[in-house]
Amino acid sequence: MGGHLFIIDGDLTKIACDAILIPTDDDFRINNHWATFLGDDHQLELAQLRQNPARGWGSSTVKPLECVAEKPQVWLGKIGRADGQLDFTKLDPSVTEFVKMATEEAKSRNVNPIYNWPLPRLAVNIVGSDHGGGSQKKGHLVRGLVHTLSDLANEHGVDIVLVAFGAKSYAAAQRARRQRIGVGDENLRLAWPFENAPVDLLAAARELAHQAINSHLVLFVGAGVSMGAGLQPWKDLLRDVAATEAMFTDHALEQLAKRDPRDQATILERRLESLATTLKTVVARRLEKPCYALAHGLLASLPSKEAVTTNFDELFETAWTTGNRSLAILPDSAVDTGGRWLLKLHGSVTESHKMILTRSDYLDMPRQYGALIGLVQGLLMMRHMMFVGYSLQDEDFHELIHEVRVAQGYKDGLKLRGTVLTLQEDELDRDLWRQDLVIVPMSKPRVSLEVASRQLEMFLDLVGYLSATSAAFFLDETYDELSKDETILRDALNQLVEHLDGDPKSREDDTVAYKVRHFLREELGADVKDVPN
Repeated sequence: MGGHLFIIDGDLTKIACDAILIPTDDDFRINNHWATFLGDDHQLELAQLRQNPARGWGSSTVKPLECVAEKPQVWLGKIGRADGQLDFTKLDPSVTEFVKMATEEAKSRNVNPIYNWPLPRLAVNIVGSDHGGGSQKKGHLVRGLVHTLSDLANEHGVDIVLVAFGAKSYAAAQRARRQRIGVGDENLRLAWPFENAPVDLLAAARELAHQAINSHLVLFVGAGVSMGAGLQPWKDLLRDVAATEAMFTDHALEQLAKRDPRDQATILERRLESLATTLKTVVARRLEKPCYALAHGLLASLPSKEAVTTNFDELFETAWTTGNRSLAILPDSAVDTGGRWLLKLHGSVTESHKMILTRSDYLDMPRQYGALIGLVQGLLMMRHMMFVGYSLQDEDFHELIHEVRVAQGYKDGLKLRGTVLTLQEDELDRDLWRQDLVIVPMSKPRVSLEVASRQLEMFLDLVGYLSATSAAFFLDETYDELSKDETILRDALNQLVEHLDGDPKSREDDTVAYKVRHFLREELGADVKDVPN
């Protein structure tokens, strides 16, 4: 199995993986963002390294720090500081050494700290693009990283996540990859070699990317997505709570497993109440994780503004709010976010007493949250919904689809606008939902869940690649290296930017000049001047 380069818009300090590369300099100085992340976990180690930096580095350009439970291992990279003109050739040795050594370290461990990925998983940010000295040559840095990391992933059999921070660097990374791969079917099948796929995943990815580009794609995120962050499947979590918190005997555990999960939750809730706690409190505590899964990051990087989840954890919203992106969390938050919202259909750990767990919770749901269910039904009829990590056996799913059928007046079947991404092919699922939804399985039956999950991540990476544009960085001069073939258009738009900078009307929000200036800045990355009226 060959390695793969994934690209997300995210936060390097919050991605679940085996190891991450944190940039520093010859003296182990670290900027505030990374210092806050390292915090108490590595404060003593860093102090010792700074006492004798030369001995700390030795002959290497990378330095591993001690492992911390449930977190990626941190490696420091000697990136250095310069005058903003640093190019990738100076960073290549540190990046290459990190991939080689961190891969060997990950393979030598007996136990994976977070999840049993099929291949070692590393993460790197756009090193050198900020305080690392390459702030004026970001295009060169991004191109170098994409090319080098792609080659290293194949060479060492490792999955590498390139974590861009913000729309500009994400669009630039995808542009650099597009210049390397292109968009032809043959090249795409080589770059995304889906093994044991029962359907044409490239064709499915193209269709979903088309929906995303046209702002028609709504994400429906299920519990399976969070497993890549180390969360347990729901039935396993309930069994674990029963064994360790409610002190069930082995016989009682066997009997509990035969019950519907909603009834299991009801039984556990009553048992835990007698022990002066609640099931919802216990579950909320167990769903706290420091890192989100790669799938969360890939979904959050898609050009979608609307999402629904039945998950209680906050991992997807953490991924989706990277870089202070605003997000309304429904039903409790109705702030103006430019249309970006996430509907938590079953509640959240932030208000654990409202989570939908027990049989009675589910029975009360239509009465208490009928408006929310109606919103989802409307989306199914108006948008194209992509279901990820969701079980087709879930009763909620069946009830939701039935309600949409009734609303549309269809008896036997309806033309739903939805795609369900499943891990393994199931002929019965396809027969059951043939008239309603498009089922896209990632692998054939009997392929391990870990391998099938990785195939799903690769699929989401391909959808992100096909739906990305160069707009976000197009007028940012520090990325000129990536748009040399569009110089005439870029120069013309930059002249328009200069004109608008000198036009007082461009500061009046009811004028055309203001709207054009806003578009050039927010959508195309122009560096407009905010001068007073």
